[in-house]
Amino acid sequence: GLLLAVFLPLAGGYFLSFLYRSINAMIAPHLVADLGLSASELGLVTAVYFLGFGLFQLPLGVLLDRFGPARVQSTLLAVAAAGAMLFSVGETYGVLILGRGLIGMGVAGALMSSFTAFALWFPSRHLPLVNGCFMGFGGLGALAAAKPVEWALGLTDWRGLFFVLSVATVIVAILVRLCLPRTETAGGPFGFRDQLRDFAKIYRDPLFRRVAPLAITSIATGLSVQGLWVGTWLRDVAGLQPGAIATHLSLVAIGLTVGPVLSGLAAAAARWAGLSLLSLLGAMATVFMVLQALIILEWISISHLLWAGFGLFINAMALSYAILSQAFPRSLAGRVNTNLNMLMIGTAFASQYLVGWVIGLWPPSPDGGYAAQGYQAGFGLLLGAQFVAFLWFFVARRDTVAGIEPTH
Repeated sequence: GLLLAVFLPLAGGYFLSFLYRSINAMIAPHLVADLGLSASELGLVTAVYFLGFGLFQLPLGVLLDRFGPARVQSTLLAVAAAGAMLFSVGETYGVLILGRGLIGMGVAGALMSSFTAFALWFPSRHLPLVNGCFMGFGGLGALAAAKPVEWALGLTDWRGLFFVLSVATVIVAILVRLCLPRTETAGGPFGFRDQLRDFAKIYRDPLFRRVAPLAITSIATGLSVQGLWVGTWLRDVAGLQPGAIATHLSLVAIGLTVGPVLSGLAAAAARWAGLSLLSLLGAMATVFMVLQALIILEWISISHLLWAGFGLFINAMALSYAILSQAFPRSLAGRVNTNLNMLMIGTAFASQYLVGWVIGLWPPSPDGGYAAQGYQAGFGLLLGAQFVAFLWFFVARRDTVAGIEPTH
């Protein structure tokens, strides 16, 4: 019952959020050809999705705790549908920006609404596996944004594609509203001072301060590199042709799909064996950093394995959401997740810009590519930040429990 009524409708929304996020690479040439966008204009049209997504995280947590995931997520998906429809008919630069921004805002709750719903309606011991399986749908959305979108663009143009996506988003929004159980409004006042008090409670919590830096630096690195720099690294450092690059990118997307599922299974096994989920998180962070170190050292002969593993561990580190969800009262579940997500998205954008700035310190190659030393330096900075967070993760252990058990 819970699988059909809760999991699948929310998974449909998360699938669409990743599809909207990943579709840019496929439609960008068509936007430039049809509307004559410059590189900077195309970049802003692309980035405004993340602006809408990121800015809505803080109010999202309050709304989730006040009105519940069914009402919030269905309403937001309706906003995304409106944005997709507006984008599909946009003839000017400003209309495209507005439509894209509405899409970003509309899918801003796809992950956090679902995590909040799962914390409400699934047994806490099942959360790591449920969260992991759910995040696999995001990887499927990334896969759908590649070959299937290429095929769809052979049948219609980008406007027709976004019209279809708008209709699909409306259908999912209706399913979410109708299928999810209703939740009672959380008790107690929801004034501004009360919200500040709750935010302070989250950020002062020793477990949040211990887990958040490692989760933020790890996942932000994954999102920033996967979203832009993997393809150029494969071209400039590994010297691969477009066909081989596409194969590598597909492996990354597959890793994104199976990574959270495997981490959920590993968490279930750890619980069965009586092991700490915090220890499992630290072990996964270690493997993720080793993979990045080998990429920095240019182990090109096994690049397909390294990047597949990179994609796998991006979403596997989302085990941190399940750990923190179990450590706070249900009334704070939405705000805990959205605060972590907001910090993660902000750090991802800063990381993506930082790598580009560092790469730009080296002169480009004659064929227009970027210097390998620039990638080493940029990726190295991200790895260094993760290592510092990793050290803090172990230094701060004296302030937190050795393992995480359900608190409700």
